[in-house]
Parts: sequence; structure tokens; C-alpha cells
Amino acid sequence: MGHGTKLLRRGPRTTVAAVAVGALATAGVTLGPATAARAAVSCEVTYTGYQWGSGSGGFTASIAVKNTGDPVTGWTLTFTFPGSQRLTQGWSAQWTQTGARVTATSPAWGGPVGAGSSFFLGFNGTWTGSNPPPTDFAINGVPCTVNQVPDPSPSVTPVTTPSATPTPPPLRIVISPKSIVVPEGGTAGVQVTLSQRPPGNVIVGTGRVAGDTDLTASAPLTFTPENWDVPQTITVTAAQDGDTTDGSATFDSRSSQITGSSAVLWTAVERDDDIVR
Repeated sequence: MGHGTKLLRRGPRTTVAAVAVGALATAGVTLGPATAARAAVSCEVTYTGYQWGSGSGGFTASIAVKNTGDPVTGWTLTFTFPGSQRLTQGWSAQWTQTGARVTATSPAWGGPVGAGSSFFLGFNGTWTGSNPPPTDFAINGVPCTVNQVPDPSPSVTPVTTPSATPTPPPLRIVISPKSIVVPEGGTAGVQVTLSQRPPGNVIVGTGRVAGDTDLTASAPLTFTPENWDVPQTITVTAAQDGDTTDGSATFDSRSSQITGSSAVLWTAVERDDDIVR
């Protein structure tokens, strides 16, 4: 069992997004073993990152890929980190990094991606110095055209109010419970809501900031002004291993769409199945 104990200093958070739109005509993606024609592939990629730390730290990235071309079976998404970023773990794909080059391949359980359909994947990583977003997205080896989009964080205009006017409570992330037990080789979850209706969509990302690296959290959650009070689940998975130790990890859930400090810390403890109790 790995026990990563590096604490990441939380500092200014940034959200970056990029939309990659490219017509990848005759990209060499076959529709099936019985079809000789090649698919005309076109994609739209939205990349959003949530970072913490000052000078160095960690980040969570979510990637939404929309197929705007023909149906495809099997895909490979590639991009290059422009800085010193390192991939630590990912989900919903088979992830590798060689140098600054990152490759995500469709998982074994993934099926065909129909025209107009989307799929979602993401990863956690670390950075030192700066954390600029990748811009050279490619699908199945064919580069996509990349367009930057504005930061989705809502702008805040200072308003002067009389001192007698009460200040409304700040929007915050609500997590329950703050500590869970995860069986080794299994999963457990915490429930997440917002404290009040947000002005727009709020994406809550979660990363491990200390402790057992065998404990991993699921992908970011999206809350809207309509579902802000409907509980959503962050699932923690405990990898199977051969030791006899109950591990634990501290997780940090936060959103760059919430003004001020939005971070909520919570813990997960692995219940080792090799211990005779």
C-alpha cells in the first residue's frame, strides 16, 4: 500500500478551460470489423482544471469530449503538458504519461461513441512553477483546432451597502459525513450539496492532499441552480493490496466558482481485509 504524505499548500485557485474543435476527416477509425469505410471524425473537447497550492501544488482536471462526427469505436486522446505537470491518477480511461505527453485510451468497458454523444474523463496531477492548460488536443493521432474560452468563474462586483443591512451567508460546500470507512477492494461515499442556490453552475472537484495513495476519489460533480440541494455522491475506492495495515487519506473538495475559500477537508479510512480482527 502506498502512503503518500505530501501536504499541498492551498493557495489561489484557477480555472482554465479550452475547447478543441477539429474536423478529423478520414482519421482511420473503423466503424466495425465488417465495415471497410473509414469514419469522418470531428470532436469538441472541453478541458477544465482546478488547482491549489502556491509555487507548487496539485490539481484536478475534467475533460468532456463530444463526438460531432460519425460514430466511432475506440478512441485515443492525446495532449502535451506545457509546464512541469505530472499525472498522478486518472479515471474513465487508460492513462499514461511519457515526458510531457499524455495519452488516454478508451477503457475496455467503453462502447461505441455515437454521433452527437459525449463521454467524460479526468485525472489528478501535480504542478511546479505554473499550471497552464494543454492546448494540443488530438483524437486518434489527428490534431484538433483549439480555441480558448473565458474563465467560467462568475465575476463579482463590489457593492456598498449600509452597515445596518445584514450580509447574506456565503455559498459553501456541504459534505456529510466528514469521515468514512472504505473496505479494502471496495467503495464508500460521502454526500455533497450546496448550502444555498448558486447564481450559476458550480463544479466541485476533489483531490487527495495527504495519506494513503490506494484511496482515490471519483470525478468532479456539477451543481446547478435547479439541483443545488439534491445530494450527489463522491465515491472513494480502496485498491486491493497484500499488506495488513488500515490506511487513511485526507481529501479536499472545492470549487473555483465559489468566492473566497471553498475548501472542505474530509477523511477516508481503509478497513484492511488481511487483518484478523
